[in-house]
Amino acid sequence: MRGKSMIFVGGLIVVIGFIFLLNNLGLTSIELGDLVVTYWPIILILWGFDVMGQEFVNKDSRNGEKTIYASSIITGLILLAIGLLILGRNLELFDFDLSILWNVFWPLVVIFIGWILIRGAKNMSGSGGTHWAVMSGLEFKNKGWKLDDSNVYAVMGGVDMDITVAEFPERQVDLNLMVIMGGIDIRVPRDVTVISEGTAVLGGVTFLQEEAGGIIANKQTTYIGDPESQKKLVIKALAVLGGIEVKH
Repeated sequence: MRGKSMIFVGGLIVVIGFIFLLNNLGLTSIELGDLVVTYWPIILILWGFDVMGQEFVNKDSRNGEKTIYASSIITGLILLAIGLLILGRNLELFDFDLSILWNVFWPLVVIFIGWILIRGAKNMSGSGGTHWAVMSGLEFKNKGWKLDDSNVYAVMGGVDMDITVAEFPERQVDLNLMVIMGGIDIRVPRDVTVISEGTAVLGGVTFLQEEAGGIIANKQTTYIGDPESQKKLVIKALAVLGGIEVKH
């Protein structure tokens, strides 16, 4: 959370601390535990408003235009809805079974992952093939290794890819990345143009120090390398309960 929501939450914690102190000194007898148990969903509500609000106040640093990501709006709405449902149940305004949320959420995550895989398969036209790291590790760090269009998947595993020492063809190279409960780290040369697009589901993606994470988050960045070079790297990434980082 950021901005006014963070200030409000900080102030709320300070108030709770004072109530706790007064209770310990015998000056008050407020049931602090009941208050926290009942009203803690307000934090989720404020968080949801904060996530959605940032999309409308942030501007692209290059052209001053607003860049709104639908995934952030969806994340904010999910947080807001969960907070309101739990708060309403705690206040006995209605009866709601929270297990329904998880019964719907996880199948949607599986569907989303499948869709990303299908999209990645359609985008792969090179000879780099598909590389898997399942409960294991993969390294592409030997000097002169050949870079080509590829799928790279890490499932409860890790991948370390150093493109700065790779044999990079004078053309566009497409990398389709997916992480499930794992991590992928990629180092790219500064003279190569890098276009990155990533989605995180309960995870995070970092593209050249620009980060995105949360329940559902999306990030798109473009780095312009040597204008005289034909080398271009296009990265499409999905991180589920894991992380993907692209760095110089």
